[in-house]
Amino acid sequence: MKVPYLDLRIKEKAHREALHKRLEGVLTHGRIIEGPEVQDFEQRIAKRVGTRFAVGTGSGSSAIYMALKALDIGPGDEVITTPYTWIITVNAIAATGAKPVFVDVREDFNIDPNKVEEKIRSKTKAIIPMHVAGHLCQMSDLERLARRRGLHIVEDAAQAICGSLGSRRAGSFSTAAAFSMNPMKVLHGYGEAGVVTTNSERLYRRLKKLRHAGTRRDPTGRHFNQCDFISLNHKIDTLQAAFLLENLDRLEFIWQKREKIAKRYDALLGGVVELQQLHPDEVHGRYLYLIRCKKRDGLRKILAQKGVETKIVYSPLTCDATPYRHGRRLNMPVSRKLLKQSLSLPLHEKMSLAQAEFVANTIIKFFAKG
Repeated sequence: MKVPYLDLRIKEKAHREALHKRLEGVLTHGRIIEGPEVQDFEQRIAKRVGTRFAVGTGSGSSAIYMALKALDIGPGDEVITTPYTWIITVNAIAATGAKPVFVDVREDFNIDPNKVEEKIRSKTKAIIPMHVAGHLCQMSDLERLARRRGLHIVEDAAQAICGSLGSRRAGSFSTAAAFSMNPMKVLHGYGEAGVVTTNSERLYRRLKKLRHAGTRRDPTGRHFNQCDFISLNHKIDTLQAAFLLENLDRLEFIWQKREKIAKRYDALLGGVVELQQLHPDEVHGRYLYLIRCKKRDGLRKILAQKGVETKIVYSPLTCDATPYRHGRRLNMPVSRKLLKQSLSLPLHEKMSLAQAEFVANTIIKFFAKG
């Protein structure tokens, strides 16, 4: 049985027609840049996350970078983050001129708040926790720590648009949060897109300028170069905002299908492999389904032979990437252990329960052989 890791094809006729309608709407009004769909999208995202403001961006990468720039983080500053993440989290810090400082993760793949405190110095300005796979970090501990030490939290919520802890959604625990809406995400566009959420009106106004080359609008239309900040073009396209509005209407349906697959995995694989642990009051964002096991590479080989696509995330650790290695190997024992043991299984809304059961049963048979 073939089980693709992802399937980005648009198979449903009704959904294709809805997307075509959105496209026609943009082509009809002609506001390809900063059209009405952008504001509508931003308002709906802010309402969903539970923040006052949201600013659409050209990518999740731009969202993290702009959040840091809006907070005046730059040369001479330090930002604490995790080595167990996609490289963009760290590149965004470095692109501001600040120094990324790495701390190890807990057994659940997320940054360890206790280790964060050990790395805080006078130059530390912010903490970037990343909600790995859609599982939320221990945000209550990080919030208390940030308040006590006068630091900003910038959530890398790229994978957690559907995640929540108690009554609070991912993106609402921080000074600013960055989301990605690229085609692989649960809420996805059909190209690159992202968004920054915040409760700060000051940051909101700065973000609006930063995404538009640092400029501010002249009501007379005469002065296009009224530039307050050095920045580039980070705007979201109207077309992507229009498509994202359509997918927002389907988001609960998409998440529920992924949740159903994940729960089936849980039921079959619990006790066979180690599963990512959740908080008692958590709703998992369901971007990835991560397992941990011995003989990971052997298992991956067997799954591939059976037609099951898998991925290893995130290799190498960001602290080992060329720009950040600096000729040394940082002591990150938990992250290094997870990197050797973890595997990401197929998890998407186009999967069937039969496919999930095939994947799980293949894993069960592999370990039954010893």
